[in-house]
Order: sequence, then structure tokens, then C-alpha cells
Amino acid sequence: MANDLSRRDLLKLGSGAAAALGIGATGLPLVKRLSQDAPPIDIAKLTANKIDYTKAKPVPTICFGCTTHCGVVGWVQDGRVRRIDGNPLDPNSKGNICSKAQGMISYTYYPERLLYPLKRVGKRGEGKWKRISWDGALDEIAAKMKPLREEGRPEEFVFHYGCDKTKGYTKKFTNAFGTPHRLNRRSICSSNRRAPLMSFYGREFEWESQDFENTRYIVNFGGNPMEAYQGGLYMMHRIQSARVDRSARMVTFEVRPSATASVSDEYFPIMPGTDGAVAFAMIHTILREGLENEAFWNRWANYPLEEVRKLVAEYTPQWAEDISGVPAADIERIAIEFARAAPACCTMSNRGSAKHYNGVQSDRAIRMLDVLVGNVGKLGGFCLSSLRGWAGRYGQEGLPKLSQPGPKPSDPKPWGLGEGYLEEPFKKLPEEVQERVLGFPEKWRKSYFGELATPSEYPLAWHWYQMRVGQLVYPYIKEGRQKVGVYMSFTLGASYGYPDAREVLLDESLIPFHVAIDIGYGEQTALADIILPEATSLERWDHHSTNNYGLVPYTGVRQPLVPPSGETRSVQIILRDLARKIGGGMQDYFDFESEEDYYREWYKNLPVSWEEFKRRGIWMDPERPKDYELYERPLTEAELAGTEIEENSGLVMKDGKAVGIMRDGIAVRGFNTPNKLINIYDEIWPTAAKAVGLPLDDINASPIAKWDHVPEHRDLGENDFIFTTFKWNVHTQGRSGHWKYHAEIVHTNPVFMHPETGKALGLEEGDEVQLEVFRPKGRTYRGGESGVMGSFKNHVRFLKGMHPKVVACSHHVGHWEHGAVGRSTNALTEPAREGHAQANDLPLQDSDVPNRIWWSKERGGTGGGVAINDALPINPCPLVGGQNWYDNVCRVSKV
Repeated sequence: MANDLSRRDLLKLGSGAAAALGIGATGLPLVKRLSQDAPPIDIAKLTANKIDYTKAKPVPTICFGCTTHCGVVGWVQDGRVRRIDGNPLDPNSKGNICSKAQGMISYTYYPERLLYPLKRVGKRGEGKWKRISWDGALDEIAAKMKPLREEGRPEEFVFHYGCDKTKGYTKKFTNAFGTPHRLNRRSICSSNRRAPLMSFYGREFEWESQDFENTRYIVNFGGNPMEAYQGGLYMMHRIQSARVDRSARMVTFEVRPSATASVSDEYFPIMPGTDGAVAFAMIHTILREGLENEAFWNRWANYPLEEVRKLVAEYTPQWAEDISGVPAADIERIAIEFARAAPACCTMSNRGSAKHYNGVQSDRAIRMLDVLVGNVGKLGGFCLSSLRGWAGRYGQEGLPKLSQPGPKPSDPKPWGLGEGYLEEPFKKLPEEVQERVLGFPEKWRKSYFGELATPSEYPLAWHWYQMRVGQLVYPYIKEGRQKVGVYMSFTLGASYGYPDAREVLLDESLIPFHVAIDIGYGEQTALADIILPEATSLERWDHHSTNNYGLVPYTGVRQPLVPPSGETRSVQIILRDLARKIGGGMQDYFDFESEEDYYREWYKNLPVSWEEFKRRGIWMDPERPKDYELYERPLTEAELAGTEIEENSGLVMKDGKAVGIMRDGIAVRGFNTPNKLINIYDEIWPTAAKAVGLPLDDINASPIAKWDHVPEHRDLGENDFIFTTFKWNVHTQGRSGHWKYHAEIVHTNPVFMHPETGKALGLEEGDEVQLEVFRPKGRTYRGGESGVMGSFKNHVRFLKGMHPKVVACSHHVGHWEHGAVGRSTNALTEPAREGHAQANDLPLQDSDVPNRIWWSKERGGTGGGVAINDALPINPCPLVGGQNWYDNVCRVSKV
């Protein structure tokens, strides 16, 4: 290295700083990183940043490194956050954290962070900006939005977010304005796995909470909690504790040796899209061996067990082996071991099983396994904890009522014909869309708000839960399904991640005015007309609640550790002030001055003082029992008041709605479904299929889980491969490309394949290859069109343990914006210079950026990887709309 860094200096700095400098355990550079012209490391500055725990103040908050949201403690010294530790009071994380927690420090003190509002002065996307005042920015935005509202066109305002954890605050804003278009990215994330859970167990349980710490056996279909999984940190420690303390076993079916597969007791490289076949063969085996829990099934399942026997009669282990490649003997053995461990056993599934054309039905089969062995809600089993920790939902006691303070605007009116509907926007829709919606059941029509918020071809994306179909927003705007007057993006990376996004965002006839709210200058903000700089998670307030793998509801608070940098503002203040500028009654819903007072009111019902809650950061009732067997809990006297019992069904009815069910002469809560049972069989699927014209022989139209191949995988040629993506444990999709130390660890994305696959293709490790990705064949967006969707070039890395028909490449790098670190270059971006004062007294100065980005091509490194997202087709699963990430077929050729 081109400087004098002595052993004594290293010892003074400590191992953490040494790691930050890229020095290994031997004290030697890991690679040749810096050229001779790199500036020397300022030892005095680094040692000055060390934490003095006698001076530093610990402040609890909630991490925003990813969507898991762990309770953390930030150490603040001299007005700067120096370190993040875990909060031991968090019942989920138990004081543990992962590296992404320190990413909050990276993005708070990023040298190219935007600190002031910016206005475009060149062509859109040209990168020319000028700094403006907040009043100037909000006045201009309000002037664009007010006519939409005053002229009865509020639906032409589109609010599109990437990761919104304000717990309904942004919805208050869109509802107050009158638009239904508060759009999310759920469909590219988890909707294919949420829908089966909601079908089985009800709307409130769209995310499970397995009792991992007490389990004895885990069968994992494509989940990866050791690397990247919502709730993964909560899960991984409990899983490993169960394996060490209770000799629990974990079996994983995956297509590549993920971190989870690598620590499993058994790992089977499975053919992509065939997880459901293995699950069905396990059901077949359990029934054949008489290991099912017939009493539990008959008590709670809504489908006769004898019918299930007929369903799986041909789904034998040998049949599954022929499809999946998993040996029949292993399928049988695992099924028997799983059933014998019941009820202390559970399944786990995620994108690996669900993100396929047949993924919804595969996950329904996997969910059926838990019901079959009777582990649902049991100690060590597949549990359904209180969703989000909200009180009053599904009869959970122990958590006081918490709700957003102030008046709440009503939801927008639905579109359609008849009393109570908005007719004008409905009449602007294409005729085929109008006909489809008019054919919906009346209940669905009352939830229809146009093609962006409630796409008519995917009614189960919004029937249970507002999952949206985010990857179709831009194509639908392009097709004219929705006119847009003002488009506002919030922490969204669509221009980087979605095909068609850039084309639409650059077209001012389609998007006349684009406002971006974000903390930095990324691919999305680069295509805005006005950029509003947001405070980071270390500088703002938020309500926090989520399901607890410890099975007791809890709540927490995100609170600012330091004031917002520069002129940045929290999204709460941005939208409050914008509502006041728009006026017309919107301001009445944002009648508060102090954010802290607003959140104090939110938590006023907690049995501890506000100051004590802030000091702890987490509150949970230590005396409350765990959420085992919620469905067996008797109804209280208050819940029974005014009820009637239906004679045939045994349902306990109140005001036309089932609130419980009779079992053994006792009124119990049952499940949160209309019939209070587990819906193994659900007519919602064929009902939705008929409504949108999906043939009833399509796998997604079946009322009961069934098997069928992924259409693209039926006739794979010798030179056809299945292309899959994955996430790194140190990154949060593409949103973390500018985190300095995380980018230092992972900044590129080679194409992984099995060595034998590479040999057959005549490749050597490190060779550059071109991947051509084909369009989908199923009944999906532009399905059946021939030809290549897109292609990219990258280098190859061989990895034993890969399925030989799979090539894998992560999708988070290759940024062309996101500053010097994100772009892996040694030059600051011009917009960042305009939006950030670069004053010497600001804490955002960093001598490493941009001069020490050692992996840049200017310094002889690999560079920042390859952007691959444009090569991946939009491929929503029928009815639900979840992106079928892992169905892509590609061909690989040496460059």
C-alpha cells in the first residue's frame, strides 16, 4: 500500500478499522488495491473517530438495513453515529445484528448524499440540476397536483414506493388527496408465497412464524434465512440453537449451495420449479405409512382426507425423482422423519419454491404438509403469531391498541357502474377491461380502483391484500390504461430494476412531472424533475411492529439518533408540508407540528411512560403467554355477546360474520377464514380464473393444490439452461450499492455454474460469456411470444453443488448511478456536487470516496459488475401477479 501503516497504528485502530481498510488477519492487503497516486490514509482522523464509551450515548432505534427491521442501539458521540449494536430487548433478534445494520451509517454519511432540493434544468435524464429552496420545490409540486384534485382527477396522481415503513402514513396522504394509486413492489418480492398462506389461514396470516427454537425437524424448500430472507436474522439464530441444543435437523432443497444449503444437514440440488412435486411425494408417503394426524385434519381442514389420498395416489416418490432429480429413497426417508418428529417439525419455503409459474400451487402443497402432520400452532411447529403485533386483530390480548393519531381520510371510491362508484375514470378504461370488471363478483368490484392499483387480470393480487403488480405499472401506463399527471416515487429503484421503466420515465407525454423522494442520487432520481432529499433512518421517526418468532406480540419505535443532515426532511414532514400547500382540506389530516408529539400520541396506550419507551426502544408484555394454538382459544364473554350459532356449520355468527366455531361444545376462535377452517380447498382460485378468462385447466385455476410443469421447462434442450438470481447477505437488493464497506465485500456478480456444465460448454473459469434470456411461454404478460427478451455479458465462476441445468447471477450491481461507490469509479457525480455543499465542516467528508475505491477499473479492479435486470422478462404469475423470477430459460455462449 502506498503509505506507511505500521503495526502499532493497526493495533491502535483495532481489528474493525483494519477490516475497513481491507487488511486481512495477517496484516497484509487482501489484494493490490491502491495505485501510487492514492492519497495517504489519515491515521489521526481515523483514530479520532474511535468510540469513547464514556462519552458516547446509546440510543435505541429500529434498523432499516433491510425489511427485517431489527431492534438496534446506535452509539452517538460528538453528534455523529459511530457504531450500531443489537438491542437485547428485541424479542425477535435478541440483540443480534448483521452487517447491514452498519449500512445505515454508510448511507447517512455518504459523501454524495443529497442534502438540498434539486430541480432539473436540462433534458430529463441529462443530469443537469440546480439547487432550490423547499418552499420553491413544494410550491411547484402543489401547483401541479392541485388541479388534479380540484378538477376531479385525483387518480392521475400516482405515488409509487419501493420500501415504505411508515405504517400507513403515506396512505393517509394518498387517501386525503383522493387517489387509489399508492403502488408497491410486493409482486416482485413475495406475493406468490403470501397468497397460499392467506388462502389457507386468512388475511391476517400472510407471513408465518415457525417455532424454530423448539423444533426438531425443518424441511426447507428454497428458503435462505442464513443469507437473505425477511426475518432471516430472527430465524437463523433460532434454527442453529435448535440444531445444537435439540439435535434438530434441517433438510434443504435448493438449486445452488446457498449459505442455508451449506449449513443444512442435507442439501439436495433440485431441478428448479419442482419443489411441489417433492412435497406431493412426501404427502403420498406420509399417507401410505399411516403417519398423518387424522384427528387434527378432520377437526380443522375443510377437505376430506380421503380425497387427498386420491389426489396424491400417482404422486409417488419415484415420480417425483423423475421430475426433480431428488432420489426417491431420500424423499421417502425425509417424509417419514418429518412426520415422526411432529408436532415439533415445520416446513419453510420462499422464493425458491414460490417464484415460478407453478409456485403458488407448489407452496399450497408445502403448506398442506404441515396440516397433514398436525404441527400448526404447536410447540416447535408451523406457528401463526400475531401479525405485525397489532392489537385487536384476531383476538390477541396483551398489546394495547396502537393506532396512527389524528383524523383518518376515507378510502377512495371504487370504480365501476352503480351507486357509490366513480364512473368517469372507469369509462376511460379500454372496453375489454370494463367488460372484465363488470363481470367480477360485486364484492370484488367494490375493491376495484383502476388498472395500476388493482389490475383486472390479477384480481388475487388485491383481493386479500394490496400486493399490486408493480412490474406492470410502466407497461400499463405505456398502453394508456392510466393517464398520469404527477408521478411521485419514494425510495424506489424501478429505473434500475424494471424493464420498460426508463423508457416510460423519459417520455414526458406519459409522465409529465416526476417527483422523487430519496436520500441519494440513483437511477430513479436521475429521471425526476424535482428531487426532495429525505432524512435517513438514523434521523427520523417511525412506528414499528412485525410478527414475532418468539410468538408474543411486541412493538418498537424508530427514533432519530442525530438531526437530519443539511436540509433533508423526513417523508412525514415532506408530505405534511405538501398537504398544507395543496390545501382544500388535506391539511386537516396533518395537524401536528412535532414529529415526536405525533409518535408519542401513537403510543399513548402503552403501560410505560414515553421516556421509558424511548429508552428501551421495545415494549412487550413479559407475562403474556405465547401464541400456541390460537385457533383453540375459547371466545371471551365479550366476544360471545350477541352471537348466534349456525346449526349445520357450527359457526358462531355476529352481525353476519363468523367470529368463531363450535368444537366439542365450546365456542373457539378457529382460523381467520370465512369458515374458520384451514382452506385446503378454496373456490377463490377457479372463481378468479373464470373472471379473467384463464382456462380452468391451468394449474393456477385449481381449487386444490396440484402439480404441473413450468411451461418453459417442459422441453429444455441440451443447450438450454435455467437462469436464476439470488441475493448476497451483505446487500439489500440494488438499494445498497453505495454502502462503502458492503460494496467493498461484494461489488460484482459473476455467472455461477457447475464445473461440469462449464466443461461441457468449453469454458474455463474467468471466461467471458453471453447469456441470452428468452421470453416466457405461459399465460402471462406477453407469454408465448418467441424470441430473446435480452442479453448480457459477464464472466464465469465455477461452483460445485450447483444444479447442472442452472446458471445463477445476482441482480444487485452494475449501477450507472448511485454515486462513486455504486458506480465503482473514482469520480464524484455532478448532481451530487450540486445537491451537497461539500463543506469541510460537514460529517459527510470521506477520504476513501472517491479516491480509494480500489475495485474500480481505473485502479485495475473488476469494476462494479453487470446490470442484468433489463434482460429478465416481465413474467407475472396468473391471478396473483407475483414475478416468476426463476422460470427464465437462457443460452450461454463464450465471447
